[in-house]
Amino acid sequence: MSNSYKKIRFIGYAIPTTPAKLVSIGNPNGPGAVAGTYLANPDIQTDMNNRIAIMKNAVDIAKSQLPAGENDVINVFVAPEFYFHGTEGPYIYSTPSEDPVETLRQQLLATFNANDYPNLTFICGSAITTMIKNIDEVYGSTSAKTRNSVVQNLSEQWLASFGPLKDVIFDMLVNFIKNCHSYPNCEVRNRSVIVSNIPIRTPEVDNPTNLMTTEKYYVSNEDFLLYDVTGKQVITEQMTAYPTIDLSAGDAKQSAFDKYAIFRQNDIDPANPIATTVTDYGIEICLDHSDTRLRRNIDNEPSLIGGIHVQLIPSCGMQIDLPSVAADSQGFVFNCDGQYALNNNPSGLGIINQVNCLYANYIDGSNSAYAAHSQLARVLDPATGGDPNAQRSTNATFESLDENNISVFNVTEPAGLNDYFAGGPGQIHIYGLDDPYTLYP
Repeated sequence: MSNSYKKIRFIGYAIPTTPAKLVSIGNPNGPGAVAGTYLANPDIQTDMNNRIAIMKNAVDIAKSQLPAGENDVINVFVAPEFYFHGTEGPYIYSTPSEDPVETLRQQLLATFNANDYPNLTFICGSAITTMIKNIDEVYGSTSAKTRNSVVQNLSEQWLASFGPLKDVIFDMLVNFIKNCHSYPNCEVRNRSVIVSNIPIRTPEVDNPTNLMTTEKYYVSNEDFLLYDVTGKQVITEQMTAYPTIDLSAGDAKQSAFDKYAIFRQNDIDPANPIATTVTDYGIEICLDHSDTRLRRNIDNEPSLIGGIHVQLIPSCGMQIDLPSVAADSQGFVFNCDGQYALNNNPSGLGIINQVNCLYANYIDGSNSAYAAHSQLARVLDPATGGDPNAQRSTNATFESLDENNISVFNVTEPAGLNDYFAGGPGQIHIYGLDDPYTLYP
């Protein structure tokens, strides 16, 4: 990163990305799950085009608030997990050459180009996909039909029951789904597209780019619908599994589109490369954060200089979790979530889940079942030890941030929004609008 970049600002697009017609099974903000239906266009390209347009509408609202003429501030924009999906959950394609994410990332790069959006780095939520040669064969298989029938029946019986029996049924449901994850009908990929108009690269290879992806590995009980309430065939939670990722040698990216999570941002000056300052970023998509994906390797990243300085969590059902914080001293942890509000306050400063943070909440005025939030924490003393439970490990501590340094802007509802998002247009949350944070004090 060029020495001209001394400060950083965080922008969250707090828009609910949960399905429509939600039916909660258990507590979806905890170990529960949901039924409902997916809002999307049946044509994948049309769906991606319109979701990008909705995101651009929000980005332009954020951009209009930023001070003019800045040249020393990095602006990091984060959208929630599951921002891009199809009518059946994942975008379904049949051959590698049809992978929608390859098209999506080029469209995002063109839309959020360096000329129109200088000094901006975009974490564009996530996109879910699955490659299946014959989806009708999968839906018609005894395996899929049996597990879908069992889960829907258990879910409906849970809704109809009360008392201790309700807990018994819920335990049966959770355990059945966990077993199904071990024998999936399809492998689903959950990828976040990174577009950066300040050059980024893998930590070990000095080959700047403006485009990367990272991938999630930990599937929860609620990443996909348990069943579609309209009777539509969909890829359900009990049909899926994510691909494994070998983290035994760390999580630093080795190529732009591999599965790993840590990348480096810099603006290399060919005339003076030694003087270039670099910042390492790590991305954890939702439950990967709860699984301490980045924390577990803080002592096992030989390529990193000083550790992860910016830890980003695009999610749909997650918040900053103390044992999972892996950012270094004076580093940042930023979460943008598309499922729930942290509390009933519009915004504020407080200790949430043992983390001292700034936060803001969005709740859909017409349906309080749909909500979103963002939160920012800054590390004072970094965590030690990759295992939070080890005797000599310590969790991070945090600075107390200025509660006046967060700005909330309502998003003007774009045309066609309700065909894609069930919880309204969301809000823009800007941390450090007038007083961006010093990157390295």
